[in-house]
Amino acid sequence: MFIVFLLLGRKISTYGAELSSEACRDVGFSSNLLCSSCDQLGQFGLNPIEPFCRQCCQEEAHLESRKMYAGAILEVCG
Repeated sequence: MFIVFLLLGRKISTYGAELSSEACRDVGFSSNLLCSSCDQLGQFGLNPIEPFCRQCCQEEAHLESRKMYAGAILEVCG
């Protein structure tokens, strides 16, 4: 596990403070990574990679701007 952090740190240090989407993909982060996912890294013992996660994540839209529905019905026509 230490080797992974070492390689990750080495790869990211070449890109500087902010990472491009390509750089994030190269170190294993998805291009649609939400910052709330970075908050959950601690429960898996992955605190050392949280700063890198923060450099690659996208902030969620405010909940007020999204419509939420209690449920949905899926109909399949054949």
